[in-house]
Amino acid sequence: MHSPNLNRILTILLVCLLLPSFAFAKGLGLSPHRAQFAAPSYDQAAADETTTPALTGKKNIGRAVMFSLVVPGTGQIYAGSWLRALPWLAIEVAGWAMFSTYHAQGNDKTSEFEKYAGPWQNHDSTAGHFNLDAYLLREYQVASNAQWSTNPYTSQNGLDDWVTETWDERIDHLPAPYTHDVLTADIQQYYEMIGKYYEQFGYGWNDTYDHSVPLNSSAPETIWGISGDDVATVKFDGQSAMFYLYRDMRGEANDLLEKGNTMMEIVLVNHVLSALDAAFAARSYNRKLEAATLGSMDLKYDVKTDRFGDQMRSLTLSVPLPTLR
Repeated sequence: MHSPNLNRILTILLVCLLLPSFAFAKGLGLSPHRAQFAAPSYDQAAADETTTPALTGKKNIGRAVMFSLVVPGTGQIYAGSWLRALPWLAIEVAGWAMFSTYHAQGNDKTSEFEKYAGPWQNHDSTAGHFNLDAYLLREYQVASNAQWSTNPYTSQNGLDDWVTETWDERIDHLPAPYTHDVLTADIQQYYEMIGKYYEQFGYGWNDTYDHSVPLNSSAPETIWGISGDDVATVKFDGQSAMFYLYRDMRGEANDLLEKGNTMMEIVLVNHVLSALDAAFAARSYNRKLEAATLGSMDLKYDVKTDRFGDQMRSLTLSVPLPTLR
């Protein structure tokens, strides 16, 4: 059965597909330690304590994003953070498990209500609870009645000809609320209509008509009287416990399938958010690596004698800088 949230799911999936392009953007992996410094204009060798080797072991942010976009949490593991990965992995597993459960239950419930109604376009009142022949009889009665139809249907063979007409031909003789074709080739639509449009399809449920009366052109309109239907009205206004039970089963099936689709939306959002978090995890890892490689500042106090024999006190602050690139 189709879900009204299908467009939302496709939109989220599109975001998932576009995200990697942003992950490889030039500025995503910038670190404040990568500032460039101008070289001195005089000849002076750099002091050993201010020169550091090139950093190794850095994590590629784009790769972390891709990992988590495919499997949430794997980008965080790549960035060296198992604890950060666990929530994303847990949501992924739980989301798929609940999606599978709800959809399985929804499909089982769908099979249940379809079996209850009977085979598609069922002509046998004993094979299910909705009888197509009973409904088509009422449709023919309405179409051929000048009191209700502005273009009454006439045919030599009556009902036998009516059931062979196309929907475009039948709708020309039918008033409201007869606005849906029970002979549709869309099976899903068929099962939806008979449990949704009560005033039109109520006549087809087995508890609404007298089964002792043959369903042919000569059947009187009063055969639906046992359900409390008013023969003076064109719509069905009787009572059908079968219809209401069927409607409730359909509603339960739709609710289960809708919950399954919601779980799928959560799974897709989890992929996107996990990928973004993986980018931050990789950047954090790189910053910590750079900080550890650069070392710490050094403050040194010293007393020196200049060429005139005077003593000079000096305070030297050594600040390690990253290797110039």
